[in-house]
Amino acid sequence: MGVVGRDKVRALLESPSPDATLVLVGGRCEVVPESRAEGLVIASRRDLESRLGDGPVDDRRLGELADQLDVIARDLGA
Repeated sequence: MGVVGRDKVRALLESPSPDATLVLVGGRCEVVPESRAEGLVIASRRDLESRLGDGPVDDRRLGELADQLDVIARDLGA
C-alpha cells in the first residue's frame, strides 16, 4: 500500500476547510488547512478539484487520484 490512500483523497475533498492541503510529515500524509501546512505539500483541494473535472467521484476515480498523489509523495521523499 502507498503513502496516499483513497481515504486521504476523500478526506481532502470532503474537508470543511476550503484551503485544505495534503501534506507529507514524517512519512505520513495529513490533511490540514493551508495556513497550518508544515512539511511537504503534495496537493491542495483546488488541485484535486481541477484534476477531477466534471463527473462523479467514485472509488475508481479516488483510487486513480491516490495513485497519482502517491507518486508525487514518493518523489518528495516518502
